[in-house]
Amino acid sequence: MKVFTRDYRITGEYHPEWNAYFDGMKPCVLDIEATGLDRSRCKAVLIGLLMRTDSGVRITQFLAENHYEEAKVLDAAMDYLEENDAGYLITFNGCAFDVPFMNARLDANFLGRQLKMYHFDLYRFLRRCTDMKDRLESMSQMSIENHYGILSDRGDTITGKESVALFDQYAISGNSTIEKIILTHNREDVLHLNRLMYLTLADVPDIHQALAGYGFPAAGGRLSVRPKIKSFARILRITGEQISDPVSAAYFPDADEPLTVTFNSASSSFEIVAPVSSHDDDLYMDISFTDHPLLLSDPDCVGRYLILNSRTVNLVSKVLSESYLLK
Repeated sequence: MKVFTRDYRITGEYHPEWNAYFDGMKPCVLDIEATGLDRSRCKAVLIGLLMRTDSGVRITQFLAENHYEEAKVLDAAMDYLEENDAGYLITFNGCAFDVPFMNARLDANFLGRQLKMYHFDLYRFLRRCTDMKDRLESMSQMSIENHYGILSDRGDTITGKESVALFDQYAISGNSTIEKIILTHNREDVLHLNRLMYLTLADVPDIHQALAGYGFPAAGGRLSVRPKIKSFARILRITGEQISDPVSAAYFPDADEPLTVTFNSASSSFEIVAPVSSHDDDLYMDISFTDHPLLLSDPDCVGRYLILNSRTVNLVSKVLSESYLLK
C-alpha cells in the first residue's frame, strides 16, 4: 500500500450558517475507487480523504498496489479518520455507494470496524432539498461542476469506469504513469466536491429548511435530526437516526414536560412530539419546561415563548434531541 498527501490553500466556511449545525465537528470529504459496483465481491483499492489544516486543506490517499491489499487500505483509512478526529463525512452519492461499500468490505475482511458517523451526502441533499434536479439534465458530479463553471479546472482525463480497468493494469505492472492517472482522478473528485460545497450551499435560499429536510447532526454527530411542523395537529414532530451508541428510552407527557419521547435502540431511531400554538399566522412554543440557555437567550424567545421559524424549529429540535438522549 502507498500513501500520498497534497496540500491546498483553500479556507472558509461552506455557508454562513454552517457552524450553527457543525461547530466543533471536523468535516472529511471522502471518495473511494473500487474494482466494481458489487460490494459482495469487488474491492476498495483507493480511498481519498480531504480534511482541513491550519493553512487550507490536505488530501490523503491510500492506494492498494494490487488486489490483495484491500484490508490495508480500509484499515489505514479508518485509522486516519480516528486519529484526525473526523466529525462527519462529506460524499457525493456516498449514501448509495461509498459508505455501504466500505462497510461491506470492512466486514468481508473481518476487520471488526464499521464507518458510523454523521454523513452529509451532497448528491442526496441537492436532490431532496433543492430544485436542482429540475434545472439540470443530469445530477452527476461533473454535470454540477459544469453548471458552476469549474469542470474545466479538473486535472484528470478519465472516468470512474475507466479507473477500474486502469487499476487492473496497474496491479500487474506497477506502472507509475497509470498510478498518477488513477490518483489524479480520485484527488480531483474530492477536491471538486469540496469546492461544490461552497458553491451549491450558497445558492440554497433557506439552509435551515433544507437541512431540516435532509437531517442535521446533534449530540456531536450521534444523532441525525429531522424536524417537521404539523400545523393542522399543532405539533412539532422530531424524528431521526441514532447513528452511534443507540439507546432505548421513553418519556410521556405530564404537567411539567408536555412531550412524548421515544428512543429505540433496535431500530436506531427516535421520535419527539412537542405541542405548538398559533397566533394569527405565527406559530410558537411554550418552552417553560426547559431552562436551556440557548433557547432562553435566543432573539426569537419572548418571555417563555419561542417564535417558530425555520431556524428556531431546528434549534429547539436539536436542544430537545440532545437533552433527552443524555437524560
